[in-house]
Amino acid sequence: MRKNKKIKPKPTIEIQNILAETCRRSYEMLRLTRVKYSGNPYAFIDLRLFQRGSDAEGKDIYYPTRKGVQIKEDQFQCLIGKWTLVPELLFHRLIYKKAYPALKREEFDTAVFNAFKAVEVQVRKLSCLPADDVGIKLMRRAFDIETGPLTDIGAPRAEREGLAHLFAGAISCFKNPHSHRDVKIDFNDAFEMLIIASHLLRILDRKSSENKAP
Repeated sequence: MRKNKKIKPKPTIEIQNILAETCRRSYEMLRLTRVKYSGNPYAFIDLRLFQRGSDAEGKDIYYPTRKGVQIKEDQFQCLIGKWTLVPELLFHRLIYKKAYPALKREEFDTAVFNAFKAVEVQVRKLSCLPADDVGIKLMRRAFDIETGPLTDIGAPRAEREGLAHLFAGAISCFKNPHSHRDVKIDFNDAFEMLIIASHLLRILDRKSSENKAP
């Protein structure tokens, strides 16, 4: 006599967030969803094909199909990794030229050093300060809240101080260590530092434009 197989209850969805979706055809849609089930410590990413149908009132609605895949969130992040990044859009043009090639070669410490060297060179160029002003000293002089050529004298004092600390701190934390010793960092760390350098260069771009304005 056959024993009846126990039917496992479907797991209860605790969290379900739609991350992205796109139409595949007029009657089909691909949806990327983050799902968390009750009693499971892991979150999952679900990529699934949805088919258009009608609800009880005759309105269009998309129903999930069996065509799809679901993997743990951390595995998904490893899978997509650096391939989801668009450096041409995220990085300042100088970072893309001077530092991104080293990042691609996985020379992370070189990439970070080159990025903040580009910031330092640009600060010196715009401030017209002498070549022997380097590193933190250059940043302090360029953004001195009273006499610095790159300070905005019309801005509140706290903001002028903040900008000076931002540039000096970035050089101190990110460029100097890579100048004097081998620093072990991974792709994500290096990428984030290049984003910071890009933001600093865009601040300098705005200052350059303001100085040229009539």
